[in-house]
Amino acid sequence: MSINGFHTLSIGLQLAERHFIKIPIPIRLSVFEELLDSFLDILNIICFWAPKTDARISGSSLSIHSTRALVIAILTLLDSLNIDEPYDLIDVSTDKVRVLIKVR
Repeated sequence: MSINGFHTLSIGLQLAERHFIKIPIPIRLSVFEELLDSFLDILNIICFWAPKTDARISGSSLSIHSTRALVIAILTLLDSLNIDEPYDLIDVSTDKVRVLIKVR
């Protein structure tokens, strides 16, 4: 995990010649990564005792083991987003819509 900078997400959206809407997400990516890492520790303990096929979350088709795999994938993604310099993650423009996601 990189803790060199203060990286946050900023999402921008513009629809059909209206004002550009910026939605800053004021949580540091490293803090969010630490929260998910703690949640993964809890899932590892639960998965130790839960059977692989029958453990379901409140009747849904998502098992504890697949939730654990999803959290691991999200942690891998967040680790790849934490580089030293700010950058644009997504910058897409069409005729009527513009979407901009920045990591700053």
